[in-house]
Amino acid sequence: MKSISAFSFVALFAALFIAAPSIEASDGQDSYASFWKCSDGNTYGLVANGNQRALYLPSGRAPIFFSGMKKGETYVGTIYLGNQQIPVSGPISNHQTRVTLWSGDGRSWVLDFSHK
Repeated sequence: MKSISAFSFVALFAALFIAAPSIEASDGQDSYASFWKCSDGNTYGLVANGNQRALYLPSGRAPIFFSGMKKGETYVGTIYLGNQQIPVSGPISNHQTRVTLWSGDGRSWVLDFSHK
């Protein structure tokens, strides 16, 4: 019985204190799945975890640009511009090399695959 109790305690401790990996970027280029050139003139690093997607400026000097989900052949999420949080969604091209994100007020951002 003692070994079962000890095992249960270890399992409980692990469940409470070991978090699942979060979707974050670090300053190192290796943390990005790929890089995407945007119509705003910047190149962003993509961080992917399952269906979660996030785009960051690779320099580490700027906050997140996009955070959201890949749902089928569409991205849905939020673009962060200064203090603005803009809900966006848009299609992924047939060859997975272009994403066009549209806001409700008609603004758009086109992201083209650049390199890995």
